[in-house]
Amino acid sequence: MNCRWIALSGGALSLVLSWLAAASESPHQRLADLARELTDTTAQLHPMLATALGMTGLDGKLETPNEAARTAEIAQIRAWRDKLRAIAAGFDASTSLTDRDDARLLAAQLTRQLNVRLLYQFDRKDYAAPANGVVQAIFIQFLHLPVAGKEGATEQDVAGAWRDIIARLEKSPAYIAAAERLVTTPGHLFGIVGSQELGGVAEFMTGALTDAAGSQLGADSQPFARFVRARDATLGAVAQAQAYIDSHVASWPENFAIGRQAYDQMLRDEQLLPFDSHDVERMAEDELAHGWAEEAWLASLSQRDSIAFGAASGGGMAPSGPPLIDYYRDRIAELRKFVVDHDVVTIPGWLGSMEVVATPSFLQPVLPGASMNPPRLFSASTTGFYFITPPTSLDEAAARLDMNQDFDRDRILSTAAHEAMPGHFLQLSVAKRHPDFVRRIQDSGTFEEGWAFYGEEMFVRLGLYGSDLDGRLFTARWERVRGARAIVDPKLASGEWSYDQAVEFFANQTNYSKAAARAAVAGIATSPGYVIAYTVGRQQLELLLGQYQLKMGDHGSLHDFHDRLLCYGSVPFSILAPELLADLDKPASVVRAAANY
Repeated sequence: MNCRWIALSGGALSLVLSWLAAASESPHQRLADLARELTDTTAQLHPMLATALGMTGLDGKLETPNEAARTAEIAQIRAWRDKLRAIAAGFDASTSLTDRDDARLLAAQLTRQLNVRLLYQFDRKDYAAPANGVVQAIFIQFLHLPVAGKEGATEQDVAGAWRDIIARLEKSPAYIAAAERLVTTPGHLFGIVGSQELGGVAEFMTGALTDAAGSQLGADSQPFARFVRARDATLGAVAQAQAYIDSHVASWPENFAIGRQAYDQMLRDEQLLPFDSHDVERMAEDELAHGWAEEAWLASLSQRDSIAFGAASGGGMAPSGPPLIDYYRDRIAELRKFVVDHDVVTIPGWLGSMEVVATPSFLQPVLPGASMNPPRLFSASTTGFYFITPPTSLDEAAARLDMNQDFDRDRILSTAAHEAMPGHFLQLSVAKRHPDFVRRIQDSGTFEEGWAFYGEEMFVRLGLYGSDLDGRLFTARWERVRGARAIVDPKLASGEWSYDQAVEFFANQTNYSKAAARAAVAGIATSPGYVIAYTVGRQQLELLLGQYQLKMGDHGSLHDFHDRLLCYGSVPFSILAPELLADLDKPASVVRAAANY
């Protein structure tokens, strides 16, 4: 046998030695290495994704999309899937539950990446995506612009950030044109929504972005002149994309449906859900019914006690104009105090803060209400961003009881509980610190939205709104919205309902105007599988809470359960629940320490 080793060529010997080295690694290490390879390679292939993740060194770059690159990436994903299967084939009785679950998570992640290209084919259907993608990447860079003297940033850091923005803008027209050539089957709804987004780009590019460039670069400087040229070239490409969509979109077909079988496979293989689409619809019907019932109970209470719904029943109208931002900050601080005072969950000392900013106009068609960006996954910064879209008139919004506009204290508290504290900002700040790299890169919508949705009703029960009815009414109506969404989503994706059928149902079951319902349903149709996350996530969370109570009895508490819940990364409940229940013999402090929480 030794003679055979000696006879091997240098290249073959290297391959054998590499194989032996890999084989000697633990399954946990091999899974982590694969996850890092997947993450780093994908970032190199998609620099705008790297920007969103906070990975350094790629902010000035854009890929060159073409059919060959698309085919090569599909082959790469399949190769990673084969490598993962080889790792899993080596599992034995000593393999931990965590490692087995990490393999399932990576398999689901790779399935999603393949389905995006082969099943959903957004790059084939969405003509506006290339231009919108560039603008969103520039917006993220704008949000995270360094300020000299703040958080250790230097003048060189500021100059480097602008070099990256300018370099990316200069490459944008060529990138947009190349990516548009991949859009071989443009869809009608994709075009309608995309054109609306593109219509708001100029306001951001010539407004806030240009103001910042002039302030930090100097309006008379050569770098600023270069920025203006690159900005205008990008705006020209954006305008061309919008004009093309507007002149062709009427003839484009509705091609958002993927079929019920594919939808059910997505639930099983991507989201790791123990449900099919019919299960989801039944859950959603129960949720919708409960929302209606809750509103009827509140109406009876309002009539008995002579308390009107709307702004008059809430905690007071919010101020209009610039003071509104500070009012939001104060409400987030109020929520943090409520969480501490009511012993809801541990707020770690390292937790950062949220900046409250107005939603830019180019994002408002897809983000009509409040939303948030968590601290970027690979950035050292702990700052998140809370986006709000102030109504033109708070009084008019109150009169309409608009579901996507917060006009009083109670509504702001409700949405901030979902987006900020103890919702997405807390949970995702914890998840990004997880020491297991596979867990760190997960972003399960069912866990994230399930936790935030669960918190809305929990705060009602814990007395956040006191005797005010508007916050409770708002929560009940959002439950109706979530139920209606989770009915519409599988029916649209399966092709059972048309767009117009879905709009009619959605408008009737929610407090959305017909125009708002059309926009909401368009968003659901073009992102199949996401909006069900609220419904199925909350259901699974509450089921897990019941299992926890049965096992822990008097030794458990809501605080203890919530602390444990945040310790496993942003993963599906089919992964989280067995691990949490298996760890109940350990003190929560030990579980938290293992998760770096």
